[in-house]
Amino acid sequence: WLESVTGRLGAVRERRAIHREFPPAFRWLGSPVLPAGSGCHHWVGGERAHWPAVLPEDRDILAGWLLPKVAACAEDDQRGGSWWLPVLAESGGPVGAGLHRGVAYGLGARHPDDRLSAVDALLVLAARGDLDAPLLGRELATLVTSEAVKVNRLADALRTAAATGAYATVWSVLGAALPGLLAAEAVAARTGTAKAGTAKAAAAVRPGLGELLAVAAECVERCGARDAIPGLAELTARGGSSRLASQAARLLAALRQGDDHSAPELAEDRPNRNRTILNPSVTNRS
Repeated sequence: WLESVTGRLGAVRERRAIHREFPPAFRWLGSPVLPAGSGCHHWVGGERAHWPAVLPEDRDILAGWLLPKVAACAEDDQRGGSWWLPVLAESGGPVGAGLHRGVAYGLGARHPDDRLSAVDALLVLAARGDLDAPLLGRELATLVTSEAVKVNRLADALRTAAATGAYATVWSVLGAALPGLLAAEAVAARTGTAKAGTAKAAAAVRPGLGELLAVAAECVERCGARDAIPGLAELTARGGSSRLASQAARLLAALRQGDDHSAPELAEDRPNRNRTILNPSVTNRS
């Protein structure tokens, strides 16, 4: 299984303090987590609630050990592997690539309840000032372009997060993700055009990208952002009647009119637990 995600799970550094201070039975937690090795994982569901208590102030290290479960929710359509995301978001210690990569996988999980856990984690991290939006955006772009995460699921999750009022927070993530996504889409479109004309180019567009741009456009319209997104003007200039084309134009227009909108929501706003539930129909493999 690890071979399917080698290079994306990433590594977690060695923690010598754990080797020095923990009892012998727990010292393995300080060992580096590498994106390679045995494909056999011995996970016992009944024991999962105890994981956060093992390293309550070192959540990013713990995220590295738990990452395969949430990755399987996105790549292999498994269920229940993202339970730990909001728990670690509320825990102590530094937040780095491990937890952000876990949230990225969770936002692209097949099942709505797993995506909802990732939305919870995203909002909690933002409320506590722990969210590294550019890092999360880059992680999302990498997972989407490597086909580990499907765009339609991601769009559904981020729409739910935005519906709580966290428009600026969601945009801060999407603003970092879109350059990589649009660059990959442009390459696919050029390749398709060269091979078989515009019909092939249209088929090469990643499904769900228009929906993701719709979420981005709504966030910008609500929070008044004015960021420059590389590749967006070029996509809009291509024109067309597709949802991708119309939402790209909508997003570009909203970004150019950012100063005319109301003040943005702050990332520190507390998450609303009574938010709109994710669309349960967004579980398809397309």
